[in-house]
Amino acid sequence: MQKLCIFGKKSAICESLISRISNYVAFDRIGFDVTNFTNIDQFDFSNYDTVINFAGHSKGNFKSPIDNSWQNYLDQSLVNFVSHVMIAKKYMSQNIKGRYIWFSSTTANDCRPYQSVYGASKKATEYTFSSWSTEYPSFKFVNLRLGRVKTGHLYNTFEQTKTKDQCDAEYNLSPFLTADHVANEVLKVLECNKSLTLELKP
Repeated sequence: MQKLCIFGKKSAICESLISRISNYVAFDRIGFDVTNFTNIDQFDFSNYDTVINFAGHSKGNFKSPIDNSWQNYLDQSLVNFVSHVMIAKKYMSQNIKGRYIWFSSTTANDCRPYQSVYGASKKATEYTFSSWSTEYPSFKFVNLRLGRVKTGHLYNTFEQTKTKDQCDAEYNLSPFLTADHVANEVLKVLECNKSLTLELKP
């Protein structure tokens, strides 16, 4: 049976996933902040068959580039790009046959101006892992590139300026995936034996 290490356990997709699996260790941001790079460098990944990183940052993306805060842009870059690079780098050094599952976004290829830093941070991670996969073919980089998924993501994006009911109404304006659907797709790639990108749209 695989042993899993999971980051971002409070995400709706992760909560759906861990209700159906066993033999895992899962961390929320308090238990393990993925932007604490010293902790990443000191973490022992050697016993894990698969690492799944649900952590993501999109706060303030409803604001214009001028109005969004520099802290949000910095955090988006650190969480959506640098943390993935640092975790995968450390994990590969301890298990060159491991599997790293992460979540990109369709905005990596097509985004509005106020999503550009978010989209660029996802695209940078895709580019890095695509390059690394040719250098380390025994290591599996698994990217689930997501379209709209109804989770708490939008509520966090709006930085609590909208209620959860208002965010639900926003989701309902166009098709969306559910957290359960995405979790099902994660289950399918837990045995994946090669690097791949799987795009999931409503």
